[in-house]
Amino acid sequence: MLTGGNMRRLSLLRYFTIYSLIAFVITGVVLSFFISNHIKNDQLENTREITRLTLNALLKKELAPDDFSSTLSKEKLDTLQIKFNQVIEATDIIMIKIWDKNGNILYSSNSSLTSQNFAIDKELKEALCNKSIIKISELDNQLNTNALNSFNKVVKIYEPIEFSGSVTGVFEVYIPYDRIQHHVKVLNRTVAIIMSLGLLILYLLLLRIIYNSSKTLISQNQSLLDQKFKLEESYRKLNSTYKSTVKTLANAIDVRDPYTAGHSERVAKISLEVGKMLGLGSSQLELLELAALFHDVGKLGIPDEILKKPGKLTDYEFEIIKAHPQTGVNILENIDFLKQTLPIILHHHEKFSGGGYPSGIKGDEIPIESRIIAVADTYDAMTSDRPYRKGLPHDDAIYEIVRMKGTQFDSKIVDAFLKVDIEQLGINAIKLTN
Repeated sequence: MLTGGNMRRLSLLRYFTIYSLIAFVITGVVLSFFISNHIKNDQLENTREITRLTLNALLKKELAPDDFSSTLSKEKLDTLQIKFNQVIEATDIIMIKIWDKNGNILYSSNSSLTSQNFAIDKELKEALCNKSIIKISELDNQLNTNALNSFNKVVKIYEPIEFSGSVTGVFEVYIPYDRIQHHVKVLNRTVAIIMSLGLLILYLLLLRIIYNSSKTLISQNQSLLDQKFKLEESYRKLNSTYKSTVKTLANAIDVRDPYTAGHSERVAKISLEVGKMLGLGSSQLELLELAALFHDVGKLGIPDEILKKPGKLTDYEFEIIKAHPQTGVNILENIDFLKQTLPIILHHHEKFSGGGYPSGIKGDEIPIESRIIAVADTYDAMTSDRPYRKGLPHDDAIYEIVRMKGTQFDSKIVDAFLKVDIEQLGINAIKLTN
């Protein structure tokens, strides 16, 4: 069965699959774009270089610097035409022009353009400055010939003609772009297929690795969850045992006086409910419960003749009773897990307006847990029977607590206590039988 954590990981794996696929596709498209442009530019550059070598090898050697200062003779034009036919056989060139520096066409494979003068365009001007130019352009209408009319685009190459380091003219060459484009498309298609297969293989391998890792993580997570549940269960059992032990110890304290049996546990229950009404946190409630269970541990140091005396205590005996908070602290001070309860136990008999014992502090100087225990302790003491008196009814005890609100007890603690349903707690104060 899949847990919520496993479902989330499967969902994450699905998201990874989708987003990584998108990333691979985008990477493939971008790489294809740059590779395609590189192939096209590389092909054009190769074409320009082959054309330059061919022109220098076949046509340039038929020319001389003086040819660019006058009209070429018929014999020279015929020779160039023969050489041009050789060029056509060796390359994809379908038309050529030879310009002088003044914009005159000295020779053209389209004879109708020979000996004509044209305005020098940007590319021609750059070529005359000894710069080789290659560009893709639409076919000029005036150049439509039998050789060119079947092409929509052409590659135009402007190649400077140099003699003794000086540019004297320019070759203008026309090559069908369709053939170059077809070659580029074939290369692009081949590269795209290889790259796509490579990316796909890489993607599938990565996906496999992620899938296996995800399965491992899910398995490890499930194992950790199982261990967590076992630890939580062990903690619950340990905590239950721990609380049972604490309550047993608290009851053992109460056993010394049969008239107060269960007193500490009842005070703890009431204190916890008041603490919840006041919004105390879980750690503070645990501390409050411990302190309430051990608040009378100091009575272990009181002699039985005083602790169990049925009549009124003398001043001396009452002073011994008043020492039990400090005695309790002395008994518990070496127990680490109870150290935080010591101030609470010490001050649970202080009065909110001052004058309590053992320190006589007042107001917020008294720990709030001590103020809570003071109310719960007084209520249980008043409603429990003693050998020398009957316990008060619930309403009478409540009346007395309200009467001491703001003096002996903190008003906000009393207000919270009044909201607690004592009967719902399932506690019963000690009632003596006749």
